Amino acid sequence: MRGAPKEGAAGGEHQGVLIKGARVLDPSLGLDALLDLWVKDGLIQGLDRGIKAPGALTIEAEGKVLVPGLIDVHVHLRDLQEAHKETIATGTRAAAKGGFTTLVSEPNTSPPLDSAENIDRWRRLARRDAVVNLYSKACITRGRRGQDLVSFSALARRRPFVVAATDDGNPVYDDRVMERAMKAARRWGILLASHCEDGPGGPFRGGRPYWSEPLYIERDLWLAERLEVPLHICHVSMAESLHLIRRAKARGVRVTCEVTPHHLLLSEEEASRIGPDAKVNPPLRRRRDVEALQEALAEGLIDVIASDHAPHHPDEKARGWQEAPFGVIGLETTWGVLYTHLVSKGVLDLGGLIERLSANPAKAFALPGGSLLKGRRADITILDLGEEWEVLPEEFASKGRNTPFKGWRLRGRAWGTIVQGRPVMIGGRLLL
Repeated sequence: MRGAPKEGAAGGEHQGVLIKGARVLDPSLGLDALLDLWVKDGLIQGLDRGIKAPGALTIEAEGKVLVPGLIDVHVHLRDLQEAHKETIATGTRAAAKGGFTTLVSEPNTSPPLDSAENIDRWRRLARRDAVVNLYSKACITRGRRGQDLVSFSALARRRPFVVAATDDGNPVYDDRVMERAMKAARRWGILLASHCEDGPGGPFRGGRPYWSEPLYIERDLWLAERLEVPLHICHVSMAESLHLIRRAKARGVRVTCEVTPHHLLLSEEEASRIGPDAKVNPPLRRRRDVEALQEALAEGLIDVIASDHAPHHPDEKARGWQEAPFGVIGLETTWGVLYTHLVSKGVLDLGGLIERLSANPAKAFALPGGSLLKGRRADITILDLGEEWEVLPEEFASKGRNTPFKGWRLRGRAWGTIVQGRPVMIGGRLLL
């Protein structure tokens, strides 16, 4: 929110808010009951039946589901020299509209977040323009070129705004550089978020474009195990990758991983039908990979769901498959597509979906949130599970229109978004 006084946060003046009669669902507390929730001074003050809070703004939420604020740990907000694609202002409004109270942005901005100066500039923009809590990753190497490490001590000094390091968009190609990065991460307590996808510009370790994901994952898991460093793996997309992660977790490697809605639901066959709006990195895979990802999500192997929201100007995506840039958007569709096609179809229960969009990302990235426990920061999402709607990109708050879900009929949508106790969206309408 404008004038935010706290690091990475949507601050501002807080008024008491009383949310009445919602079904309160919090997997982290084992809670599923009809309750009132009272918020004051940006914190959760009470959770009970029949709460009285004179003077508080009252929100009637009967028939709705109230959950810990949704968290997306993988978003591209562009801005800086690419404001025609997205800005912090438009991207965080899209987040609020999609029910997300907290975002972690990627560092492959232009210029990249590879120096104290660039990170500080990004942080100033976040304080000024964000309407939800905004944190960031920083680059692992200068210019994301995979050669010279950034100053990890500088990253440590910029916590809690900087929550991890990644060369998102590129893997760290050189094994020795990645080993040095892990040693630096261990020394300074920085989480590494590994981007294990090798595009046409990289040295194909596997000999084929876009099929080297398991090779990088295997290397990074081996290094993380040997050096005893926690590791987060971004946007897993292949069955072979899941086998490696499963074995590593069984050995006690401290690894978490994420999957995107588009990789959970779409295959390469749909990509050829949809066109450039389905051109993404990692690419949409085989149908058996989609099935393996859904099974791994259901069994608990995959910890986090993240949108990898990557907006581009419509004219750029209209260039045709070969020339169009990689990336799809997801902040405003993630909840609807996942509830409609995973929960409603029995792949995952409602609590399991909430967990992977709130408690688990909060834990993996050491973020506030993920729980409705009294005294916690009042980041809250209110869901209308019965609302039926159509994905119409022209109605998005994001500048991006590049969604592969255009025209899909969905059931379930964010109804309210409350950030640090302050309503940002109520009744599907943005207030800021």
